[in-house]
Amino acid sequence: MRFATRHYSAALTTALALSAAVSARRYPDSDAGSGQKQKVMSGSGRGDAGSNPLDDDFAAFARAALDRWHVPGIAVAVVDREETWTEGYGISSFPSTPVTPSTLFYGGSTTKAFTAAIVSLLIASGEHSVSPSGPLSWRTPLAQLLGDDFVLAPEYDWAAAHLTLEDALSHRTGFPRHDKALGRQYGADAHAATVRDVARSLRYLPMVSEPRVEWRYCNVMYMVVSHAVQVLTNEWLGDVMRDRIWAPLGMNDTFLSVEEAIREGRVVADGYYWDYKGEREGKGKGGFVEVPKLGLGLASGAGGVVSNVGDYARWVRCLIRGDREGDGDGCTVLPKEAHRELKKVRIVQGPESKKGYDAPLAYGLGWEVGTYKGHRLFKHSGGMEAYGALVYFFPDLEYGVVTLANTAVTSNIVGQELIWKLVDDKLGIPKEDRYDWAGLGDKTIQKALKQPETAVEELYPERANPPLPRTLPLQEYVGVYSHPAYQNITIELVDGTDTPAAKGSAKTERKGAELKANRGNMEWQMMFEFIHVSGEFWAVVIDMLNTPNSLNGQLARAEFVVGVKGKVDKLEMEFLEDGSEGIVVFDRVA
Repeated sequence: MRFATRHYSAALTTALALSAAVSARRYPDSDAGSGQKQKVMSGSGRGDAGSNPLDDDFAAFARAALDRWHVPGIAVAVVDREETWTEGYGISSFPSTPVTPSTLFYGGSTTKAFTAAIVSLLIASGEHSVSPSGPLSWRTPLAQLLGDDFVLAPEYDWAAAHLTLEDALSHRTGFPRHDKALGRQYGADAHAATVRDVARSLRYLPMVSEPRVEWRYCNVMYMVVSHAVQVLTNEWLGDVMRDRIWAPLGMNDTFLSVEEAIREGRVVADGYYWDYKGEREGKGKGGFVEVPKLGLGLASGAGGVVSNVGDYARWVRCLIRGDREGDGDGCTVLPKEAHRELKKVRIVQGPESKKGYDAPLAYGLGWEVGTYKGHRLFKHSGGMEAYGALVYFFPDLEYGVVTLANTAVTSNIVGQELIWKLVDDKLGIPKEDRYDWAGLGDKTIQKALKQPETAVEELYPERANPPLPRTLPLQEYVGVYSHPAYQNITIELVDGTDTPAAKGSAKTERKGAELKANRGNMEWQMMFEFIHVSGEFWAVVIDMLNTPNSLNGQLARAEFVVGVKGKVDKLEMEFLEDGSEGIVVFDRVA
């Protein structure tokens, strides 16, 4: 599904972002399945459970945050013991459609918790056995589930035989992201990509650490688990999630396909990015740019959910109730043992994850785990090309907050500000003891905006000075380079003319770039721009074709390999999303 690109002026968007918040949606008391009683209401006042935290003061705070971070709109849900409040602020779709609690947004990686929960249900059912391991368990090797669909490179024989469901769902397989290896088509017949294709591509991808040693976020492994679930159940994962979790919880506005959500008549927020470059240039440029709605077929259990804050509040309440000691009023959609397993720490993250928490975070199964001011915390973020999602809950406090919004990166900066204001107000944390989430957001944005200009220094701080000349004339580097998983990269000249990176998107050519590669044929559509450093070494600035404002930008190192015949034979690239993703070698094929 594609929409024409539209620009909305800064003046208009500011006025709309500061418009009155949509009134809180009030639901009647209802049983939402398996003890999931939820009361969603409006009110006034602050403080103890029973008073609405989403009051006029909070609305003003939310509108100011939307305006400051250039986010059109956001929806918020607060779960506090037996009560739930939901609210919408700002714009869902320009020119004037407001966000309401019913508005659907992409949930991104908040999907992962549902995927892990489905595996927990399959394990708890006792209905699945895997030869020769016996009953399905968290420690069932993926190779025994998927056979020839789960094969790794020969040097990873031990990992191929021993990596388990638990390893994949806790990001401790030793594989990095490899998101840029996700194709839209696979095979000689160029069929539409499936999670099975993604699983089979692992045999061509490098690991970056030993299994179970280092936490490395990897969407690909959640796609592998999606494939495993579909093999075990002989059903599409979206149907499994609906039958076993969403329908029992009354989550009737939750889908694993944006196309299905639209067919069912749901309102899905449009996504946008803020044109920082146009804003700097002035002359009426800048403002919000609408982004095409991305299909979610391949995202599957890694990031495919589309939902609203009301439904997510039901999910959060289930997770909170399932954590209660004894029988109590638990959420029986998931057995007690499943709740415990999902929240159990599997691996510790790096020290940089501490931020405002008591200690560095850990990871369970689809959840980040930590403590804040002595209170246990479970959380996860999600992000798509033009959407953001945050889910936080404190089981001991029986308290949770969800935010969904319609830009990339900045959505979750706003979401963090809102969530932590609510949490800190709830706990009565003095102003001086609160973490500066807004300051962190500003540093994140400024670094991203400067990254294209600082790429060479960041990637090659010890480069030759003066730089060595490249071996061949620039035209000799133009061609098609291929890798069995990352597929084709077609290198072209940057000729200095204003060439749109893709139909309907902004121009992205960087100062100093001499070569480029349009990756519009991949699941994540990107432009690679090559800046010469020294000899055959190049810095690569990567930006999204549909949201080319650098906030989702990345860097890579590249080296062209000149063969004995004096021609370029290979292109070696080291992608650097969340650290090195290993060396990927593309052979020149044309």
